[in-house]
Amino acid sequence: MTATFHRIARYTVVLGLVLGAFAFDLSSGNEVSSSLFYIVPVALGAWLLGLSAGLAVATISTAAWLAAQALVGASFSKPSILYWNVVAEGAIYCATAWAIARVRAARDGERRLTAQVLHANQQLDREALAVGQLQRELLPHGLPEVPGYAWEIHYTTSAHAGGDYYDAFEQPGGRVSLFVADATGHGAPAAVLMGMAKALLTADGGAVESPERALGRLNRQLARVLPAGWFLTACHATLDPPSGALVYALAGHDAPLMVRAGGRIEQLAARGGPPLGPFPDQAFEGGAAVLAPGDTLLVFTDGATETMSPSGELFGIERLMRAVCGAEQLAPERAMERLLAALAAHRDGAAIADDTTIVMLRRSA
Repeated sequence: MTATFHRIARYTVVLGLVLGAFAFDLSSGNEVSSSLFYIVPVALGAWLLGLSAGLAVATISTAAWLAAQALVGASFSKPSILYWNVVAEGAIYCATAWAIARVRAARDGERRLTAQVLHANQQLDREALAVGQLQRELLPHGLPEVPGYAWEIHYTTSAHAGGDYYDAFEQPGGRVSLFVADATGHGAPAAVLMGMAKALLTADGGAVESPERALGRLNRQLARVLPAGWFLTACHATLDPPSGALVYALAGHDAPLMVRAGGRIEQLAARGGPPLGPFPDQAFEGGAAVLAPGDTLLVFTDGATETMSPSGELFGIERLMRAVCGAEQLAPERAMERLLAALAAHRDGAAIADDTTIVMLRRSA
């Protein structure tokens, strides 16, 4: 009802303008040609009511102009001159209606396209949010309590969904395994890869003999299902809490840092193999270390070391080591806060370019 009322009102306005142009045409006589005033209702009709209505108004305006010429007694040297003027006026009005209607149609088409793009982006955004929520549900809601040890975790994504993954699970004999991984890329595709890795890793409860065997099995399984160019880096470590003995293996992943109780910072040896997926027959090598009382183990994804400044400079392993210098004197949560502050200062307001996971494990002194 409202749309019909608005359309009738528009027709009324347009026809009123035609009458106004006709009245002015009559009042001006044949001293001044006022034919251009008819263009106003023609243009408005084409804009408000479409091409068909615009052409109808153009026809009415042409007839009004001709009637005005007859009523004021305009004289032409030949009848053909009048006919040519009628044709010219009609052509001008129709061309105006066509041009204005095309402009309006183009604008309406652009608006529809913009609305469609906006709707598609909103839909993608909702889907990305849903993927992100699901992906976070796959992360552990809490890590195993280990007497004499304390966990501190930082996890953030550069998009709604991320490709970083961490988990910790109990092993036979009281041991505890830690798994930190980074899927290639970020966003929803990386989140899907992360979910696959979690499912494959925990298919047997994570109860494997050693980190290198766990990575070997996961590598063979991923190689069968991953498309070309997709891969996963990982650090798998198993801790024996009473002794602090740590065995680990890497798959194309940065080696963990160890902040010793005396303040020395060292990076563990890069024992392991290439990223998971591209090389199905790859064997992985294991490494070993000891987490002594007061020591802090730091496992991280490359989102930390590749945090970028506004000028494009990476944070790097050297800055990371300086940022955790003195961490042995702080509670794990304070040490994490200081590290995150250093990363934020280096980024200096720049957008987070990659997912970042940092896991600290502190053994009580």
